[in-house]
Amino acid sequence: ITAFSKKELTKGEPIGWKTYKGICREIRNKTTPRLIQSEGNNMLYINANDSGSITFKPVHLSPKEYPSLSWKWKVSNIIPDSREKEVGGDDYPAAVCIVYSKSFFSLLFGRYKILIYAFGNNVQVGERYKSPCEARAKFIIVESGDKDTGKWLNYKVNHYKDYVREFGEEPPEITYVGLQTNADRSHGKVEAWYTDIALNRY
Repeated sequence: ITAFSKKELTKGEPIGWKTYKGICREIRNKTTPRLIQSEGNNMLYINANDSGSITFKPVHLSPKEYPSLSWKWKVSNIIPDSREKEVGGDDYPAAVCIVYSKSFFSLLFGRYKILIYAFGNNVQVGERYKSPCEARAKFIIVESGDKDTGKWLNYKVNHYKDYVREFGEEPPEITYVGLQTNADRSHGKVEAWYTDIALNRY
């Protein structure tokens, strides 16, 4: 997902990725991820200062054939004033998400589901809950609190099994993989770095 071309590196931004206004509400003061080279790696960098970004890359893959999702991220800090389970309070330092739908056409009619793996602020690792403002989105907290801020963290999850557990059915096709960093609701500030996002067969 994050294998970038020389053209993209020269331009400093990913090509073909789509910036979205918000999963369940419009992000105020939208910012765009920058493509940078640091510590010997190519990565996406988001600087959210009373702002945020949700960016998706179109993907066409079977979740059953590619059930494994892995990634690395680093965040500068958490957002203490975030209220993750309240409408209008849901700021996250970092999140990686998958959008499932039978087709891009189905998306236009709201026939989709979203799994969001998030770095929380005031929730516990392992918590799973419905988005407070998007019934078709489920959050899974894989990291939380300020203990490991400023460090590179690695993750690998079986999103196929998580989808079945959360929605009680077989998932349709993967149509987007995205990332989210936002601090606009709490008027906070956070930096996030993402790299090595991949869908794998095992």
